[in-house]
Amino acid sequence: MPNNTNDMKAQRDRFLAFAFAAADLLIEIKKSGEIVYASGAARAITGYEDKELLHKNFQELFISGDNGLISSITDHTSVGSKHGPFLMKIQNKEGLTEEKHIFLSSFSMKEDGPIYIAVTMADALLSFIEFSKAENALHDIPNMKDFEHVLRKKIANIGAGGKAVDVQVLQLDGMAKFQNQLDSNSWAGLTAALGQLMMESSLDGETAVKVDDEKYLLLKDGEQNSEELLQQKIMEIAKQYNIADAIDVKSKNIEGDLTSLSAREATRAVLYTMNKMEQQGLEAVGDDLKGSFSAFLEENAIKISNIKRMISHQDFQIKFQPIVMLDKESVSHHEVLVRFNSDKSPFELITMCEDIGLSPDLDLAICRQCLKYVDQNGRKKSLGKLAVNISGQSIQSEKFVKKLLDTLTEYSDAAKSLMFEITESSEIKDLDKVDGFIQQLRKKGYPVCLDDFGAGAASFQYLHKLQVDGVKIDGAYVRNVLTSTRDATMVKNMTQMCHEMGVYVVAEMIENEDQKDFLRAIGVDKGQGWLFGKAEDKPLAVEK
Repeated sequence: MPNNTNDMKAQRDRFLAFAFAAADLLIEIKKSGEIVYASGAARAITGYEDKELLHKNFQELFISGDNGLISSITDHTSVGSKHGPFLMKIQNKEGLTEEKHIFLSSFSMKEDGPIYIAVTMADALLSFIEFSKAENALHDIPNMKDFEHVLRKKIANIGAGGKAVDVQVLQLDGMAKFQNQLDSNSWAGLTAALGQLMMESSLDGETAVKVDDEKYLLLKDGEQNSEELLQQKIMEIAKQYNIADAIDVKSKNIEGDLTSLSAREATRAVLYTMNKMEQQGLEAVGDDLKGSFSAFLEENAIKISNIKRMISHQDFQIKFQPIVMLDKESVSHHEVLVRFNSDKSPFELITMCEDIGLSPDLDLAICRQCLKYVDQNGRKKSLGKLAVNISGQSIQSEKFVKKLLDTLTEYSDAAKSLMFEITESSEIKDLDKVDGFIQQLRKKGYPVCLDDFGAGAASFQYLHKLQVDGVKIDGAYVRNVLTSTRDATMVKNMTQMCHEMGVYVVAEMIENEDQKDFLRAIGVDKGQGWLFGKAEDKPLAVEK
């Protein structure tokens, strides 16, 4: 019994140490926002002692511009999922301390239970990056291109959490003409204020997009009806610039029943709605996402038919991009990339396949072409391994798994020349089932790598559940390792963690010598990018 007690104390102390290693201040709040516990550097961050924070409203600690994020924390922190981190600002309400930037993350362990907040001081870190850009970008509303990246990840998380989400579209008729009638500073201030309002009103404070000067789209909590309130706030901003009488605000709510759509289908439906609104205005958008996805399929029937034909006829070519050992700068292996006989980009066509459920067919067709290639060229000692991509959507299809394993059986020597990279891992729902498939591949001699590995909680969950040989760090982090201390630290920590688990690390999108030298110095094993070579018709020689 004493041993159990000691073990429990040791475990408690360990978790407490981990908590303070990751945060400067720990706060527990009720769903109402009332602070019920605080411990850490409270005075340095907020100007209050730990006990003085008790019973205060959590939202009052922050600038008004962060209200949207605070609401998302209290209303949308999912049980068992980390929410954040968010870059926010503690306000100097009572003159007790200077305004301070902080990183904030939240976690909840049960429905309607308390929310646990971890606060980390951010000013020291921000001093290493272009601070003014970081501050000005806090509430910048993304354009359509950037929003697509945010949307794909957000919809996947929303679907997994079972949240009810709707889409709201707004059209500010008469707004665009004021770009020429207002001076440049007033116009910039007006559009910035509207953008910030849309972001604050959107789900998690980050899911709004500016379609054009008169049109906006945002995701919102499906249980909250905020159309009238948002229109009222828009008019309040318009009054500040004396244009309220000249604009007409129109709004439409689009039902987003995510239970009837996959994450891919819902994402495509939102993007379809956004593009429809850009081209034809608010009146052209549908009433629900399911109908929007059906309309998308109908409008793209010919394109979908052509894609199916390309897959069935294997009307594409495989190319080979080298992945090198950073310590020796010798070729380790190659990633297989696909090029279609089409005027559309490979990314556009592959994304379309994912959206309409054709990924398993495409992945299997590419695998078969690669197997034929290694069957014809595998006896060459210089070939090395070829990494073939298979999507998270494909490996959850029992039909795909059976067909792939049967096909691999036909090529008994293929394991000498082939390995697999799992892409779009956010699509994976049953990690245990997928890991079973991965272990079947590894048992047959095929190494498996996890692609697009990032700093989010989901990536660490995948690495914990899926036993793989390697991970490829998302190029979004690699791109900024020389200019962002935050990204550099993340890449370094991810690399160290992977090594401790016996997993090698690949960094993609390496474009210059300085990036390569930094990544090699922090222990990244392999690199890929234009610095080492683009995708070519034939693979480079690999030293055995």
